[in-house]
Amino acid sequence: IVIYNGPDTEHVGKEIFFGANETKVVIMDITNKSNPIVLSTFNYSNTSYTHQGWLTSDQKYWMLGDELDEQNFGFTTRTVVVDLTNLDLPILKTNYLGATAAIDHNGYTLNNEFYLANYRAGVRIINTANLNTASTLNEIAFFDTYPASNSAQFNGAWSVYPYFPSGNFIVSDIERGLFVLRKNAALGISNP
Repeated sequence: IVIYNGPDTEHVGKEIFFGANETKVVIMDITNKSNPIVLSTFNYSNTSYTHQGWLTSDQKYWMLGDELDEQNFGFTTRTVVVDLTNLDLPILKTNYLGATAAIDHNGYTLNNEFYLANYRAGVRIINTANLNTASTLNEIAFFDTYPASNSAQFNGAWSVYPYFPSGNFIVSDIERGLFVLRKNAALGISNP
């Protein structure tokens, strides 16, 4: 739920709910709590478990994770990018496919980066700067908290929090505990 300040001027200043509701995305205006209004729903192909999403800084895109599609369809890690230029008619911008088979879990944006807790593949940092012009995303860094395997199982990095003023971010790993990291010092750089 955010006080909306994105590109759809009709809804600027309103309290908007973005929900990953198991089988679809639901967008609602909840400004009037006694009269919430469904603005739209969004469905995408190969849905397994619509789990979690986060808005880009400009609120133009929603980075959506489906927690079971890697297991059920054999994808590499998939992030569904939803274009929210019109909240009443969201559309698919692109599907980002990562380098491993690991399941995506919780992801958060900070400026032009998407920090993704990627279970057995650890935390991945994905550059989102080219979404407007080229619809491309590329991984720029990672830290593998579960180095034994990158398979599609429920072990490893569960969540990430990139919002500390220090530039540090934390990753919670189911088996290995809490990692405190800094992008420019601790993460390996992957090949784009």
